[in-house]
Amino acid sequence: MQLILYGSLSRNLGKTLEINVNEKKSITKILEELSSKEPDLKPDSPNILVFINDIEASLLGGLNYKPKNEDRVAIIPVAHGGGQ
Repeated sequence: MQLILYGSLSRNLGKTLEINVNEKKSITKILEELSSKEPDLKPDSPNILVFINDIEASLLGGLNYKPKNEDRVAIIPVAHGGGQ
């Protein structure tokens, strides 16, 4: 599986990771493992968007989805701005 991290999420792990999963680990499990190196990757974070092959994860079963090795998973941080 190719994991692509955008913005601040790539600071500790780099922009692209290759992970051998073959439907054995859910996105939740993968994020839990990676969050030790990048705390903003916690699966319960409301500040990340997850796309699987360019489709938002909630349309594919959410973070319980078990990616195949040929999948491309993109994680994008949500930027919040403040008002006046």
